[in-house]
Amino acid sequence: MTLYRQLLLWMLVVLFLLTSTVFAIQFNTTKNYLIEQQSTELNNVVSSVGFALSPYLKTNDFIATESVINATFDSGYYSKVKLTLLDSNKEIIRQYPQIIKNVPNWFKSVVHIDAITQTRTLTNGWLQLAELTVISSPASAYIQLWQATVQLILGFIACLLLGAIVLSLVLNKVLKPLKQIQKSAKEMASNHFTAPLPTPHTRELVDVVTAFNSMNIQLQQHFEQQAQEADTLRVRAYQDPVSGLANRSYLMTKLNSWLTNKPTGGIILLKSDAIEDSYQQAGYELGDPLVLKLAERLKELSADDITIARLNQSEFMLIAPNVSEEDLTDTARVMLSMTSELNLDPLGIAPLQAAAGIVMCSETLTITALLAHADNALNKARQQIKEPLALLEVSANKTIPAIGKQQWNALVDEAIANNLIHFTFQKAIDANNAIIHKEMFAYIKKGQQKFNAGQFLSALEKLNDGAKFDRYIIDTIFNKFTKQTKSVPVAINITQSSINDTGFIRWLNNKLQSCPQMKQHVLFELPEICFIKNIDNTRLLCEIIRQNGFQFGIDNYGHNFSSTGYLNQLRPHYVKLDFAYTSQLDDQVKMDVLESITRSANNLAVMTIASRVETVEQKQKLTLLKVQGFQGYVTEELVNGEMK
Repeated sequence: MTLYRQLLLWMLVVLFLLTSTVFAIQFNTTKNYLIEQQSTELNNVVSSVGFALSPYLKTNDFIATESVINATFDSGYYSKVKLTLLDSNKEIIRQYPQIIKNVPNWFKSVVHIDAITQTRTLTNGWLQLAELTVISSPASAYIQLWQATVQLILGFIACLLLGAIVLSLVLNKVLKPLKQIQKSAKEMASNHFTAPLPTPHTRELVDVVTAFNSMNIQLQQHFEQQAQEADTLRVRAYQDPVSGLANRSYLMTKLNSWLTNKPTGGIILLKSDAIEDSYQQAGYELGDPLVLKLAERLKELSADDITIARLNQSEFMLIAPNVSEEDLTDTARVMLSMTSELNLDPLGIAPLQAAAGIVMCSETLTITALLAHADNALNKARQQIKEPLALLEVSANKTIPAIGKQQWNALVDEAIANNLIHFTFQKAIDANNAIIHKEMFAYIKKGQQKFNAGQFLSALEKLNDGAKFDRYIIDTIFNKFTKQTKSVPVAINITQSSINDTGFIRWLNNKLQSCPQMKQHVLFELPEICFIKNIDNTRLLCEIIRQNGFQFGIDNYGHNFSSTGYLNQLRPHYVKLDFAYTSQLDDQVKMDVLESITRSANNLAVMTIASRVETVEQKQKLTLLKVQGFQGYVTEELVNGEMK
């Protein structure tokens, strides 16, 4: 029971006892008064009747005597009147019915008011004439006492209700600082930090609130410092300090991961002569601002699966998996256009001081060979007179079918209409090999051909048409799990274009409201790029997911080198670490970065999950670095025999 309820209850008990005591005293006082009043009236009436009857008794006028008795005792306050003549023993007896109206029987049985009997001898001088006996009727006393009791009860009930309301308001006001402390303490327990509490007027609570505010600020600063340290370590290890893009070390990690997993897509190597000339002529003072200006424009091309890095002073590389030659060429032209903004040429007639080389990837390429081909493509682009752009195809066998964006879109429409979309699932497990959830991967199977989601989702994203695909996936998964009572939760990936589609957000809200039973079966996984580029729409979607009782996670956490401060605001259920942070576990600097990132997330009660975990050894090392979840090839072996 809360302190407020305890105080209110005990105060009401005390108030009830006080009112009950007052009620008992008032009730007894009223009862005694009515009895005393009854006795007084009886004494008065007997005396007055005695004086009235004496002249008639002296003359033995029996008829007049009887008339006086009838007239005097006809009010209903008396139950019996008896007059006995002493000289002749004649008697006049009058009995009146005892009618007590509107008084409950239980009240008469509980409260006893006895009738009063008074006897008086009537005389004339020294001569005794008659004896008068009058017995009162308690009916009037019962009626008056019952009416007084009802009034007392109603009055005391009103007082109790009014007292309860007043006490409730007073306690609410007095205990408001305590409630604020309680609420803030709950928030602090889950590492949510609120604004400082106002100083209360209660002297005893001033010190408590002051100490609490101080502790709240210190903890908040502590977590912010940890997050800043994690960002600082991450920047030192993986980020170029001038441009804010990925550095060469991070790029090599990404290239290695990409080339070892049947690569598709290609790379773009961009070289800016304007930046190189600035460094040679004026040094860092002129060169760094140009690099920063170009980097800010290149970041506009960033996406969840695209990596942009700075190789050296004037060279930049973009890795774009699952992208066709046409799309990669268009992206290279955009990069050249961004580079042209560095030229001091208001008339636009000076030649472009940049070049872009494109290399479509092949399964047989190594990192060294790929970079060599990129240099060759760049040299070839410099020889192009009209446009300094060149595409180099390493292998005659293209890894991506020659399908354009509209053709991919039509294929997806056909797959949705004909149920050609199938699913595979990959388990995420904890340190004890218990399944946390299963991530769902979609693919299209048309005849003998199989198209993974990575091949067509980039086309849908560029057409801002990913919402229809996400709707189909969510409907299918919801229909599948509605028939199951027990199942492992499934993580559904949401595309960036869906997050920016207000129609999809409204549709998802209605879907979640109509299927509350699915909150135990479904999670939503959002790409990190949305938390950087589209934070408002992403915050709205996260709030809708949370309000409906569902949970969400963040994919590719740390990929975009942005501040991780949004974690404290949105509080996802988990973050899936970018592979670059979990792949180099023999490098102490990289391990320190990973441990700092996981510690920051764990402090906010956000689970960290490592992807592409391939060996038990790798899992054990990650466990020591406070990583809580694991996903990859090793999970299938460790949970062998579990439900797939």
